[in-house]
Amino acid sequence: MPTTPTPHELAIPCCSPGWTHYRATDNGKLTCTRSGGYTGCGHTFNATDLPAPARDGDTVTVEGGVLVYRIDPAAQFRLQFSNDWPRTFTARELEDYLRHICVWQHFTRDAAILDAARNGRHVEKVGHDRTATITRIA
Repeated sequence: MPTTPTPHELAIPCCSPGWTHYRATDNGKLTCTRSGGYTGCGHTFNATDLPAPARDGDTVTVEGGVLVYRIDPAAQFRLQFSNDWPRTFTARELEDYLRHICVWQHFTRDAAILDAARNGRHVEKVGHDRTATITRIA
């Protein structure tokens, strides 16, 4: 029986990717919170004013009390390290691949994928004069 692909969910960071995210509060607002439930930078907005998704098929929602960005399961990303041949992945495959080759820690990996999903491209220095470029191609 075929399964329906599920969107790839990433928490939307606020003041410090990986260390802070928006969490729903009792007063109907989303507030910047650090890991462990500690206060973040204090940025707050109404839960009714969620940011718009960057692309058709993507969604922004509150899941388990945390503001998340869901990347369309059909979205395609190209990863290229410096002058190496580019490789193409879905968001979930890209995260798995980056985890497997230990390129970035979890919070940096998520922020890079989220940046590419929302803005179309993410470039980061990953070693001695090498860069990693993640480009959203579909």
